[in-house]
Amino acid sequence: MTDRLNGSERIECRLVVIDAQSMKILTTASTAGPLLPREKIPAYTRVAETLTKSIEDRLGISTIQLAFLSGTEGLSYCVVHELIGPREAASGLLEFTALDDIISTEFAVEERAIVLAIMKGEAKELGRFARLGWIDDLLAKTDGYRGQSSMPIIRQLNQGIDFCLLSMTDLARCKTWFKAVGEPNTREHALTMELAVRFPDRLPRIRQSIPQWNAWVMEDVQGTPLNQSINPGDWHEAVAALASMQQISSNDLSSFYAAGAQDWTCGRLQSLLEPFFADAALAMRMQTSSKVAALTEAELDWLKMSVEVALSDLTTSGIPETILHGDVGHGNVIASPRGPVFLDWAETHVGHPFLCAEHLIADLDRSHRLTPSETRALRLSYAERWRDYAGPDELARVATLAPAIAAFAYAVIAWEAHRSRPEPSLAWPTLRSMLRRTKRELEQPMEVVA
Repeated sequence: MTDRLNGSERIECRLVVIDAQSMKILTTASTAGPLLPREKIPAYTRVAETLTKSIEDRLGISTIQLAFLSGTEGLSYCVVHELIGPREAASGLLEFTALDDIISTEFAVEERAIVLAIMKGEAKELGRFARLGWIDDLLAKTDGYRGQSSMPIIRQLNQGIDFCLLSMTDLARCKTWFKAVGEPNTREHALTMELAVRFPDRLPRIRQSIPQWNAWVMEDVQGTPLNQSINPGDWHEAVAALASMQQISSNDLSSFYAAGAQDWTCGRLQSLLEPFFADAALAMRMQTSSKVAALTEAELDWLKMSVEVALSDLTTSGIPETILHGDVGHGNVIASPRGPVFLDWAETHVGHPFLCAEHLIADLDRSHRLTPSETRALRLSYAERWRDYAGPDELARVATLAPAIAAFAYAVIAWEAHRSRPEPSLAWPTLRSMLRRTKRELEQPMEVVA
């Protein structure tokens, strides 16, 4: 779980910045005694990234976030950092003070106990990175940093229980990324290692795997996120690379399943039609907005029948099911000098390949407002890569059905993720929107694959 916050426009954080050498905490003086520094940051932000930058800019020191403690009634958020640069850089208005000498009202009782546990290396419930000195252990494990006299420039983007994302830049300006994953994304490590071995040119190059941390160090990828590229050549190269990876992977899916790839095959989607459409009917009945009409029971019945036929057609088309990147948009494809590079494979699925291509095209459409001719050209570019697997009629049928079933699969995956949670209705807006899109796409005329 990451540390992204949501709430009012700005939130206040109490900063617990620990100097591991002296085992003291950064404080500011007051007439009442030593106080913790405060920092206000925008809400709905990555706390680790925002706070480490604010601390460096305002207080003059470099830190790394170890833990984010939930807010206590009457107090602001408490965030624990470790000093990773010289303490002398701190502003002259600040000093380092023993934990017991800080004014007692600066902490809730349980917060003080947690901070002490972190300082002793005993806060196991907060994950493997809620301890002093772990960054030194990382550098000692990592080729290229081991034995260096100076610490690289570290920029932390995110932190959570057993999760961390940061960049490291050495004196030669060589930049690498460290990523560690915890629940519910522990499978990302094994999947990334498997994909990196199979497709070294299509993933960031791995410098170091640290399996005991579910972590790895990878080279930085120079280039432009695909959703920011205005070059159609980059878009077409990406769909071609995706098809190539999928075709190669279709020959052996067992290792992907073993690494944690999720089953979203056509057969799995078919098996969920009854419970899904039962909840879809309820979601439509509970719609309160009048901006767009809810689908009627008759429309849902037609949709269920049409989707079932479409899934059967995709299954028998001759095009094999294979790996899907479940989060292929949102900047997770980089147009680089060595070609497209695909990032963040936490959501690796097995399913019909055309669904993944449709999600990539939809992301490009959100970013660039593709014209109908641009969309059609991308779909045809991708479909042409599968000519050896299906005849012209089958390929045309698949190309026509893919936009609808991609939208439907998106709805089912969101529904499945929420239906066992306390508030399954949180998925209903997505479900309603995607089903309306599924219906529109199924009503489109047959695509022609020349």
